[in-house]
Formats: sequence, C-alpha cells, structure tokens
Amino acid sequence: MPPLSALTTALTSRLARVWREAALILPGIALALILAIAAHRLIAELIPVVSGLLIAVLAGIALRSLGWVPAWAERGLGWAAKKLLRAGIVLLGLQLALGDLLGLGWQVLAVVVLTVGVTFFGMLGLGRLLGAPRGMTTLLATGTAICGASAVAAAAAAIDRGDGKDDDGAPVQSAAAAAVAVVTLYGTLALLALPALGALLGLGEEQLGVWIGASIHEVGQVVAAGGVVGAAALATATLVKLARVVLLAPVVAGVSLAGRRRRISAEHQGGGRRPPLIPLFVLGFLAMMLLRSVTDLPAPTLDFAADVTTMLLTTAMVGVGASVDLRRLLREGGPALLLGAGGTALAVGTGLVSVLLLVS
Repeated sequence: MPPLSALTTALTSRLARVWREAALILPGIALALILAIAAHRLIAELIPVVSGLLIAVLAGIALRSLGWVPAWAERGLGWAAKKLLRAGIVLLGLQLALGDLLGLGWQVLAVVVLTVGVTFFGMLGLGRLLGAPRGMTTLLATGTAICGASAVAAAAAAIDRGDGKDDDGAPVQSAAAAAVAVVTLYGTLALLALPALGALLGLGEEQLGVWIGASIHEVGQVVAAGGVVGAAALATATLVKLARVVLLAPVVAGVSLAGRRRRISAEHQGGGRRPPLIPLFVLGFLAMMLLRSVTDLPAPTLDFAADVTTMLLTTAMVGVGASVDLRRLLREGGPALLLGAGGTALAVGTGLVSVLLLVS
C-alpha cells in the first residue's frame, strides 16, 4: 500500500489537472449558456413556432462566420457540443412514461411504428438516390422520423467516430447544423399545413391529433399544431409524439451498431480499441425512461428536469453551430433540402394513410 504522502501527492496532482481543464472549458460554456438563455427565453418565447434549438444553432454559426469566437471560448464550445449534448439526451428520458404510451392502444402505436419506419428507411434509400453524404442522410432521417433537432443531436453523437468526423471523414457538427435547420424548416411548414389539411379531409379531432403527432418533427411544433385544433387533439398529438421519442433509443442504437461494424471491418481487424456496442448516453436515456415509468416522481421535479434538459440541449446547440464551416454548409444545403422535403412527404403521407386505415 503506498504511503499517505504519495496518495496525497497523486490526489493533489489530479485536482490540479481537473482545475486546469475546468479553467479552459468554463469560459466557453458560459458563453454558450448566455446565448442559449437568449435563444430560449427571449426569442423562442416571442416566436413559439421557431425552435429555440434552431436559434441556438444559428447563433453559433453567426459567431463563427463573423469571426467573433474568442480563443478562450474554443475548448468550452467544443465540450458543450459533445458532453452537454449527451447529458441532455439522457435527461430527455424522464419525459417519457411507458404506461401513458401503452394507453394509446395498439392501433395508434402501429401508426407510430409504421410512420417512423417508412420515414427513416425511406430517407436512407432516398439519400443514396440523391447522392447525399451518408452522415447527412442519417442525421436527416433520424431527425425527421423521430423528434427533430434532439434526434439529430443524438444521431450526431452516435456517428462521431471520436475525432469530430463520421466514417466518411466528413465533419459531423457541420452536417448536424444543416440537418437541424432543414428539419426545423419542414416541421414548421407541416405545423402550418396539417391542421388546415385535416379540416379539409374531414378528420375527427382524435384522428387529426394522431396524424399531427406521428408526422410533425419537433415536439414544440406538435404542441402548437395540436393546440390550433383543440384540447383533445393537443393531448392526443403530444402523447403520440412522445411515443415517437421512445423510438429514439433503438434507432440511435441501430445507427451506432451499423457504424461500429463499418469501423471494425475497416480499421480494427488487426486489433485495437473497438467502439461500444451501444453508446452510454443511449443506455442513460433508457434508464431515465425506466425510472419515470416505475417511480411516481413529483410534478415539480419533472418540470425542473424538463427545464434543465431544454437548457442543456440549447447550450449544446450553440457549440454545434460554432463548429460549422458556413461555406461547407451552403454547399451541402441543396441535397439536404431535397432530402428533407422527401422525408417530410414520407412522414406526412404515411401518417395520413395509417390513420385512415387504423384509427376510427
């Protein structure tokens, strides 16, 4: 057993390293947090149809594009884009209780699974047809099929091979920023269109709520669209949307496993460190969802957790935006817009057909 003096020296050295690291990252995190508060509390609340996550991404892009990212903020912005992002996704699981979702009935759950499956795999195929980068296609497919910017962020964490790039060597954060912008754009268009289309088609309030929840991308957009229709549609649409969010874990785990197989075959056949089977943040998400399902957590605790989740994700999105090369983003904008339009059409069309067939 080492002497007490040696243990004290080792502990002091470790604490000194932690302090030096904290001094490098805290200023950048503070900058990202200030911009996140502005995006969420000031702008997004004034314009509810605009996602605070999108505003945060655009703020980060503006900082980088205008040359306003100070050297002292670089490490912290990069840390926020990765670590705070994963923490926010873990806490997102506390918003989901399996009992509430099972109460929707098998018909509605079938609508959710069909819409998510057709949208996700259809977009992967469409991306290949359009010649879109594989990383961008995966991010857009996940964001469109599941829950918008949060799903894009989760998929970005899964396809990052550890150096900020995907398996094809493309910068992950740049593609993520483009995907967030595209998903938010088409989700907003769907928010404006679906309530009116549902009335024209003569859908009942429950049917329209299911269609909205199964087809529109962001949770906030679903709430806004459901509120336009009525209280019953709002309640149904919100629960259906949360059922889609539950599928975030298996979809992201599948994305991670597919990337793992490619990396093992390309780089790790001769030995070396293999990527994990399932990212730890996905396991954390599932653990939080299980905790919410088996424990009667008080409403103030859940509300606080939801606020913390929102701020973590919004702060992380500032870091994501600040890592973007705007010229590359503009070059990739064309294929991303086409792919996003196709994916939105798949989600809306599949959701409508499923509702007409399964929900009376």
